[in-house]
Amino acid sequence: MSKLNRATPEGTASYRDRFQGKSATGHFRALGRFTVGSIGMGTYLGLHEDSVDAGYERTLAEALRHACNHVDTAINYRCMRSEKAIGRALAALFDAGAFSREEIVLSTKGGYIPFDGEPPPNIRAFIRAAYIETGIVDEDCLVGGCHSMTPRFLEKQITRSLENLRLETIDLYYLHNPEVHRAVLPKPHFLDRIRRAFAFLEEEAARGRIGCYGVSSWEAFRAEPSSPVYISIQDLVNAAREAAGGEHRFAAIQLPFNAAMMEAFALTAQEVGGESLSAIDAASRLGLAVTTSVPLLQGRLLKRFPGFLAAGMRDLASNAERAIQFARSVPGVSSVIVGMSRDLHAVENLSLARRSPLTEEELFRLFEE
Repeated sequence: MSKLNRATPEGTASYRDRFQGKSATGHFRALGRFTVGSIGMGTYLGLHEDSVDAGYERTLAEALRHACNHVDTAINYRCMRSEKAIGRALAALFDAGAFSREEIVLSTKGGYIPFDGEPPPNIRAFIRAAYIETGIVDEDCLVGGCHSMTPRFLEKQITRSLENLRLETIDLYYLHNPEVHRAVLPKPHFLDRIRRAFAFLEEEAARGRIGCYGVSSWEAFRAEPSSPVYISIQDLVNAAREAAGGEHRFAAIQLPFNAAMMEAFALTAQEVGGESLSAIDAASRLGLAVTTSVPLLQGRLLKRFPGFLAAGMRDLASNAERAIQFARSVPGVSSVIVGMSRDLHAVENLSLARRSPLTEEELFRLFEE
């Protein structure tokens, strides 16, 4: 196994260099200090079955061979099975000397109470016994019966994620959908929870258990300011600065973007310096990397990709390629997370690594067709 158990700028640049002449200009990009492929591997979907676990393990090996060195997961995905599958696959690849730890950027998420292997028969009883009665979560800080972001809870989640992934360091750790707290709390109370969570994540980064941290949200960055789930990216950066000053380790946001959900690119609802910007532009202005998810809308765009966009990408063979190409061509996006649980899908999706993304001019021309 590698001497360093984390991604490094030099290691990820070395991974990029493996594909010199085999990947197109624009495929590899900066994600904070790292260099990653514009298409990352996601691990959200699938039943709680051994066969799906094995599929993810094979797929990760195939993805790494096809210019994909960014792997995204979460502790609650498939009842921790996705993290564990990634952990087994990485351990086998490192032991075989096929890849080094320094080349691969691993991101995971915490916030939702996870199950182990499969959902328990009585979810409420499980949460009470395992989390509330043990003092890991204060009931007053549990939202929706399933979500917390207190330091004590996050500490336990990071410890478990590290065990599942068989790593010493998580490169990028996201707070997972914190807007569930914003929806039920006054803004000052919500921001107080964010500040305490960020202060703790700064401590975890100083300990070396995480490299940096971010916020992954399904709704907050696609909403209007009047929405109860809206979160200001500027407020998040301010919270990080309060926690650690200008050297804070708040580094990225993740949000959905695809041909049917364009708000992150089209909705100018984030204010930075008195200017209204899209979430992607606001993040870039504030020095944050952006990763996006669900480019295929969990498979729905394979059959119903918008015709006006498809018309401008006739040279691509499938709607899957068109959807991924569209998502990764948006300026300001570091990596598009594509769910891949079959090695064949990895080969097909990552064929785009050999093509350059659309230029900004070509992207906007799609809307004129």
